[in-house]
Amino acid sequence: MITDDLSRELTPEQRSPSSEVLLGRAAMTLGFTAVQLWAFFELTPWELSGTALVALVVVMAAAFLVVVESWEQIFRNAAAMLRTSTDLDREAS
Repeated sequence: MITDDLSRELTPEQRSPSSEVLLGRAAMTLGFTAVQLWAFFELTPWELSGTALVALVVVMAAAFLVVVESWEQIFRNAAAMLRTSTDLDREAS
């Protein structure tokens, strides 16, 4: 019995994405992580103060949270794919 309302709204492809989708998400997240690190090291030497400094901190904190959540989702989906493929291998044996 499915008790989670969100899982009822998802299609099977959304619940367990293919390896191509997972690889694409990982590539996009890796690119976003690289851009975020570049921006951080590029903007850090600037001597900002006041509103500009607060804006930079807020934007970088939000970007950091997005990166952490994206990597967590990628690892969770990869683990689910590994469990699914292991279950399928066991059933075939």
